[in-house]
This record gives sequence, C-alpha cells and structure tokens, in this order.
Amino acid sequence: MKEKIYQHLENISFFIQSYRNESVTINGGLPGIIIFYFQLHQVTKDEQQYDIAVQYLEILYNQLETKMPNSYLYSQGLAGIGWFLNYIQRFITLDNDFDTPEFDTVFFKIATNELKRRNYEFLNGFSGILLYLLNKESTADSLLSSFVDAAHTEIFQLENPISFFEHTDVRHKFPSINLGVSHGIYGFIAVLNKLYAKGINCTKCEAIMRLVINFTFLHQKDFTTHGTFFPNRIGNGITESTFNRLAWCYGDLGILTVLLNTSIVLKDLKLEENILKLLINTTHRKDLQTTMMNDFWICHGTSGAAYIFQRLYKKTQIPDFKFASNYWYLKTLEQLDLGSSEITQNYTQIGSYARKDLTGFLSGYAGLGLALLSALQTDGMDWDEMILMS
Repeated sequence: MKEKIYQHLENISFFIQSYRNESVTINGGLPGIIIFYFQLHQVTKDEQQYDIAVQYLEILYNQLETKMPNSYLYSQGLAGIGWFLNYIQRFITLDNDFDTPEFDTVFFKIATNELKRRNYEFLNGFSGILLYLLNKESTADSLLSSFVDAAHTEIFQLENPISFFEHTDVRHKFPSINLGVSHGIYGFIAVLNKLYAKGINCTKCEAIMRLVINFTFLHQKDFTTHGTFFPNRIGNGITESTFNRLAWCYGDLGILTVLLNTSIVLKDLKLEENILKLLINTTHRKDLQTTMMNDFWICHGTSGAAYIFQRLYKKTQIPDFKFASNYWYLKTLEQLDLGSSEITQNYTQIGSYARKDLTGFLSGYAGLGLALLSALQTDGMDWDEMILMS
C-alpha cells in the first residue's frame, strides 16, 4: 500500500500544479495546498516540496493584497486564513497581520452577532471564529469566557434550551437540528471541548455539552435495524433517508469522534466506554452505497473515513480502527487506480480522477493528499484541527 500511496501522491502533486488556484479561502484555496506541500516535505524530506509550499505562500500573500475576503467567517473568510497563518508557523516564520488586539475585537464582535442569530455553524458561523481565536496564544481568556457566558445565557434562557439549535435552511423550510460537524451542532461541541480543555468557563461549557449529549442519545437509533446510530437532522417533518453517511461532515463517524474527545476532556469514563463501543460498530459499515461514499475526498469520501479511523487507532490502539482505516485507504486507492493519470475528466464520480479545478482541501486534491500522507506518518497529524478532529 505504501508504494501505491507514493505513486498517487506524485499524481496529486502534478494535478495541483496543473491548475492555477488563486483562492485564499481555507477549504477550497491555497492554504490547504500549502499545508499539503509542507507536510509532504516532512514525509519525503525532499526540499523541492518545501520550495513549492513557499511559492504557493507567496501567491497567497499577493492575492491577499488585492483580494482580501469581506467575510470574517471560517470557510470563506478571514478566520480560516488567520487559523492557517498561525498553523504554518511550525514550518516557516512569517508575519500574521491578523494577529492584533484590534482584529480580535472585530472577530469577537462578529462572533457575538452570529450568536444572536443562533448561527453556531463551524464552517459559516461563530464556531469557526472561536477556533481561530482559540488557536492564538495572544487571545485573552476573559474574551473567550465572556463569549461562553453569552452563549450559555442565550441557550438556557429559553423554555426549551435545545431549541436554540433549531434553524431552517434552503432545503428544510421548518425548524430542525443539524447534528453534523461541518454545519451542525457538533462543530460547536468540538469547539467547546477546546474551551473546556483550556480551563475556560468549564461549568458553563459542560452545561451546554451535557445538554447536547443528552439530546443526541435521546434520538439514538437501533444500529441492527437502521445500520446507523444517529440521523443527520432531527425535527418534525424531517424525512429520514434510507442510508446515512459514514463521514466527517455528517453521520456517526464525525459525531462520535467529537463525542470521544468530549468524554476525554470531561474525564467521563462511562461516556468514553460507550462512545468507543459505538465507534467500533461503525468499523463494520463497509458498503459504498449505504455509507454514501460517492467520492474520495476528505469531507464525505473514502479518504476522510480512512483518515479518521487512522487517528482513532493512534489515539486508542484499538485494532478495529486500524483494520477499518486500512480498508478505506484501500478503497481510496482502488478508486484512484481506476482513474486516468491525465487530467481529462471534468466531473466527479467513483472510478475517475475528479474535476481538475478541485485542488483545495475539503473537497480537493490537497485534502486527499494529506489523508494519504497520514497513512505514512506516525505523527504530524495536527493539521486536522482545521476540521475539528483534534
């Protein structure tokens, strides 16, 4: 498998360099590409990979001078860029122009506005901003603590506190609760894990976490009959799908991985034991159709599942996770093997290399490359904070 991974890493590098990505956003743009090349250098020790990372970093800075995003949110805005600039300090020393008290005040104001709108999303809400602020050593704990105070008040002043997390969207015209990590309630829980671990307003953090945990298990399904533990959304009028993803963005794998981290920071051994049992059950889900693994990207594809199971194995040393990780890595490689070694396809489907313009992180070659690299590393997986897995 190792030889095959190196082969596809070469292809991935070729594809990335064949398309000029000028986006500065963290999920689809240059930041993911830069992290990929810095990590590729860590594994291969090839100085050319480091030089490529620096070249892309120069392009990013040039783009920021002329095309600064007008959003402060994570996925499409400055919070994601700020997180990235902090993260790559471990590879290269550079100035982060966002790392100022003045910017912190603005980020906090935007996060507070999103809180009032009950926009708790990770990718496009206040949770992503909090991740950036948490990642900075200079962020005042009092600032973060006051935000937890405000969130606790907004939630528990309601007659039914869990209703804080209800919202409508384009597809669902009635109130419902999204359980996902990317756009749902477990992105917020992952950030609360970090706040709690840092000792910030722990009592109120835990109160919110317990509220969500109790609500989640109130809606747990019978795995034997449903083939999954938790739905994607909960609410009156929600039509349950026949299948559910095994993915980072939605479904059991993302939810349970966040919950495992929650049990560890809370030192709740009973919860941890229960979560591990559920996670071990997810290792038996191997059908591409029922797991809805319709591509090989990190967000909701085979490489994402392979990577998360790899991280779970390194955290727990439970063999089931190693077997599951290897299975999904092999499925990823099988899909890549069926594809062309040239960029000729302009669509995404199993059995072909995907659209040539998808070179970024979350649904692109940079993220795919990082997932494959992690099968070769014993450490250096801390980049996954950008998807709240650490």
